[in-house]
Amino acid sequence: MGQVKEDVETAYKRVLGLQDVIGLLLVDQDGNILRSTMPEEHARKYAVEIPALTIMARSAAREIEAKDDLNMLRIKSRKHELMVVVDDKFTLMVLQEYPGFWIEPPPPPPTPPRDSDDDFDSTDDEAETS
Repeated sequence: MGQVKEDVETAYKRVLGLQDVIGLLLVDQDGNILRSTMPEEHARKYAVEIPALTIMARSAAREIEAKDDLNMLRIKSRKHELMVVVDDKFTLMVLQEYPGFWIEPPPPPPTPPRDSDDDFDSTDDEAETS
């Protein structure tokens, strides 16, 4: 049992050390927070809402293919990406920054210079109406 606990701790620390990871949340099947690195207020929101979402996603997966089951769910929002690992006994959530959204688009190409012949000439317009 001691080796399993060490393996879990090692994996936990490794995930927290990944780039862009904001926090981890481990919730049991009753919605109780077992472990969290998030502020308590945020952890409670995720602990309530995400398991309900995984139940709906699991149901949808089974409707599509009766023998399938939901193992993982990936949710992207404007600011974050949430990876949810679903098990019968617990739900693990990894919240990370979603940097792809905030990358500035490249500037538009410069407008090519116009030749003087292309300029609008008001005398041509007056000649056509006369």
